[in-house]
Amino acid sequence: MLVGIPELAKALASQSDPYKSFLPLLKPTNDKDSPIPLLTSNVVSRLLAASPESSKAGEQALPQLLTYLSTLTRSSDGGVQDIGVLAYSSLLRGKQSRQLFWSQRKETVEPLVDILQSAAGVSGSDSSTLWSGTGSVRNTELGGGVGLQLLYHVLLVLWQLSFEGADIGDDFQE
Repeated sequence: MLVGIPELAKALASQSDPYKSFLPLLKPTNDKDSPIPLLTSNVVSRLLAASPESSKAGEQALPQLLTYLSTLTRSSDGGVQDIGVLAYSSLLRGKQSRQLFWSQRKETVEPLVDILQSAAGVSGSDSSTLWSGTGSVRNTELGGGVGLQLLYHVLLVLWQLSFEGADIGDDFQE
């Protein structure tokens, strides 16, 4: 409904604290197959994307949402990873959200780098094959089972993050 009726998302986002009832649902449950946290993250992401950048409630909800989305990007399932990365992309449209995303980089950026390394066929922190020129990603099938769509979305998120280059540029080299 939030996609088909954009006015609904804007109306919900204009409430004083539209995230209050959703945030508890982001917590992991005993049932690992429960769709509730995943569906909730989709709703909260859409509401945050539709809300004004300076919303006090949004400032409080975004860190919790980023923490949950980081669990998706660390999943072994490429489809679940892509859902998390797409949600990141929808949230990184504003300066404040990009800065918060960067401040939580251990949770948010590190899994994205892991996905890139996996796609390049680099295991762990050994990137020497990339820098020596012996690594190759010319195959139509990417290394580590990373799909082309997921790789594209990861690169899109990193590109969006690059708009804060003056603030994060030096640290981004880590």
